[in-house]
Amino acid sequence: MQSLEPLTVKMQFDALRQARPELRGFVEPSALLDHLYDLSVDRDEKDRALAGLVTVAQGADPARELAVILLWLALWPGLDALYRRLWRHFAAAPDELVSEISERFIAGIHRLDLGRVRRIAATLLMNVERDIRADLRKSWAEAARRDELPEDGTEIDSAAGTMPPTVRPDSVFGLPPGVDADIAAAMIRETLAAMIGDDADLVVAVVIVGEGQREAGGRLGISHDAARKRYQRSMDRLRLIMEGR
Repeated sequence: MQSLEPLTVKMQFDALRQARPELRGFVEPSALLDHLYDLSVDRDEKDRALAGLVTVAQGADPARELAVILLWLALWPGLDALYRRLWRHFAAAPDELVSEISERFIAGIHRLDLGRVRRIAATLLMNVERDIRADLRKSWAEAARRDELPEDGTEIDSAAGTMPPTVRPDSVFGLPPGVDADIAAAMIRETLAAMIGDDADLVVAVVIVGEGQREAGGRLGISHDAARKRYQRSMDRLRLIMEGR
């Protein structure tokens, strides 16, 4: 908010208002933010204002940096909630999470196709979370593969020229003992994907991660009703598979 105080910023905001008809009704940045934060304001009206900011942010207008700042502030509550949801995966390096969110959010603004998007705020936030979680799943899968390789100094049977057989637990997912919870979730997701396809993400989010169906559905771009039906259908399918039918 302090970045909005200088006189130069006020002059840029005036220029921004003149450039975008969606923003002409707001005399200062704080008025625009109050409008976007107001829960009683129609969502379509908010999206028109956000579209104006995105259009300027994507262009070469001198006010583009101000438009990005206003988008940051407009979506700050959602970005803060996103940080809190992902923090446990970056507990040892929270600054890394800040950088991940920042880079992906700015990149998301610049590549957003306003001709195909209706809910700008939700789309930007879900895309940031989707991309970060996709990278996390990739890193977990790589870590799981590394765990299957012999550690340095492990003795090899000189006669056979092979590693001693690894003892695996009696698990339908073949998880090694003591595996990290996030790696386990990634491994389970890969197994479930072969059984139920894309709904594996939804099942893992609810059963393994502990998200609610509404929260998981929203993050994955699925309505609550659709998420509930798809989750139940997937669980029924898994039950039949486990029963050997």
